[in-house]
Order: sequence, then C-alpha cells, then structure tokens
Amino acid sequence: MKTSTHMRNRRRFKSGVDPMQQKSAALTIVGFMMIVLFAMGSSFQSDPTAEKQESLRRQKARFTTSKYQDPGRRDYGNCVIEPAVVPEHRVQSTFTASYPGSGAKMTWKLIEAMTGLVTGDDFQLNGHENIVSIKTHYPSSEGRPLPGAESITRAMLLIRNPLYSIPSYFNFLYEYENDLPGHSTRAPLDEWIKWRNANFDRQLEVWRRHAEYWMDNYREPNRIIVQYEKLVDDDLGPEVAQQIARFLDRSNGVTARHQREIPCIWHTIVKYKKSATTQRRLEEAAQEIQQQLVAEADPQSKRGGPKYIAPFTQEQQRHIMNTLTTMMERFKNEPVMRTLLAEYIDELARRAEGPPEDENTIVSQE
Repeated sequence: MKTSTHMRNRRRFKSGVDPMQQKSAALTIVGFMMIVLFAMGSSFQSDPTAEKQESLRRQKARFTTSKYQDPGRRDYGNCVIEPAVVPEHRVQSTFTASYPGSGAKMTWKLIEAMTGLVTGDDFQLNGHENIVSIKTHYPSSEGRPLPGAESITRAMLLIRNPLYSIPSYFNFLYEYENDLPGHSTRAPLDEWIKWRNANFDRQLEVWRRHAEYWMDNYREPNRIIVQYEKLVDDDLGPEVAQQIARFLDRSNGVTARHQREIPCIWHTIVKYKKSATTQRRLEEAAQEIQQQLVAEADPQSKRGGPKYIAPFTQEQQRHIMNTLTTMMERFKNEPVMRTLLAEYIDELARRAEGPPEDENTIVSQE
C-alpha cells in the first residue's frame, strides 16, 4: 500500500498533473490530430483543377458597378453580375415578345442579369430549351410560332412607339443587307424614305397586330406590359426593371435577384457608358454585355452615320394617329396599355404641329 501510494505521488510530482487529467489531455490531443488529418485528407481529395477553373471563371465574369454613376450622381448601389447559366432544374419559361426594333436584345441581357439564367429565342439559336425567357417577334415575319407554345402561359410584351421602332427595324435590315455589324450604322436618309414609302402601311399593321396578339392571348396576372421608353428612362427605368424582376420571380423555378440590387443591374445593362478607365476594369463577361448593348441601351441610337429623326409624311402620321386611337379604344379597360398609347398619341401630335419633316430632318453628319 505504501509503495503504491509512493508511485502515485512520484507520477504526480513529475508531471504536476493528476493521472485523470493526463488521460483527458491525451484524448483531447488525439482528437485534435484526427481533425487535422481529416481536413488535410479532404484537401488532398479536392480537384485543384476544378477549383482553379472556378476561381478563374469568377475573376473573368465578376464585376461590380458601385462606381458607375450617371452625371446626376445617382447612387444605384452595388451588384455583381455573372454569366447566366443553364438551370439544373426545370424552370417555367416566359415569352418576351416585341416588334423588331424595340430593345429585345437589351431586355434579353437584362433578364439574364436579374435571374442568372440563360434566355433564348423562338428559333432556339443558342441550343437551349430549359430557359427563363423566350425572345420572339411573332407574329411578325421575324418570328415564328413555337411548337408547344400553348404550354407557355406567361408573357412579357415589350412595346415601343412606332415612330421609332419602325425606323429602328429598318436600320437592322439595312445593316443585314449590307453585311454591316449590328447596331453599327444608321441608314442614309434617302434609303429610309425609299423603304418607308414602300413598306410603311404593312409595317404599321404588323406593329398593331403584334401588340393585339399578345394582349389578346395573355392576360394578367400572367402578362406584363413593358414600355421601352420607360425602361430606358433615367428616373423610371430602375422601377420598371424591378417590376420585371418581380414578374419573373413568380415563375416556377425562377428566383430573381433581390429588389435592392435591381437598380444597379439595370444601370449596368441599360445605361453603361464606355470609357477608357472602366474598360480596363471590365473582364470578358462585362465586355460582351457592353459590346452587344451599348448601341441599344439609350433612347438615342449609338449608330454611326447621318443623325436624323426618321421622318413620316403627314398622311402617314395621320395613319399612325388613327391606328393608335383605335387601339386605345379597344384596350380602354387595360390601364397600362391605354396610358402608353395616349403618350404615343401626344408625341405624334407634337411632331405633326412642326414643319414638314422630309425637308428638315438632318441633325448632323458624323
């Protein structure tokens, strides 16, 4: 008994720690070492190539817009925009319908930025079927009926004043026929007048039928009307973009960005201006957006060539007025459509009060 007690005292004297405390400390050390070894094993098992690719992808794609403010120094907040992806789950698609020349490509990119999901068109040119939005110009000749369209129950009607959408469409045709880059060149005035006189009646009818088709076939709450002029407006644009985001967020499988981020996203896509300083900061994804949209982002076209407000004859202006007035009566129970048609009528009236347009439309020569 004495020897046993002596040995316990010797052990306690050497370590200064009770045997039970020694055992507890040893277990703690062993547990800690196991955690370290497990963490090291996990890191060895990870794919460094995949991690590097993901890091490079984020460095390439991500850019912030907190410093991109307009001359009025509006602060649109901060946001990060990354390339849109094909969703891994099934999403409910929405038609984004517009007469050609009404900002469809701009809206396409805005939708991708606000949802993070890829969009497509009715010709499925990008090869994707599971997409958040389907751009279409149907029933104009630039669009086509989409097989299975009856299963797509939601639609966004993007509409622009025919005073500007019809000339914008002609500029697209002029570039295409002359092998020019898109949104690069404004057609000469005499070319516009020649085409206008040959195609005006038909194109105004296409513009009217397009709006009526989407109004008649899609009703609230599965339809939203987006006025191009308000979407690109400095004051109203962010709010319109938020409305679009809320509409898309109600689609199955779609989660739009937070409402507080939408003004920044809108400013990046719709109002971004090219500059040498910011150009160096932008990575590949930002450059792609900027290059494709800078010509379409503002109400004022960025196309090169002679600057002019595309003129219409007085008879053609009366035809537009009659068309808008008839549509306004037809959609008298649709407040959004009625309001935008009234605005188009007011602008047409102001232009009609001015001098004959064909004789004085050249603003400057670039």
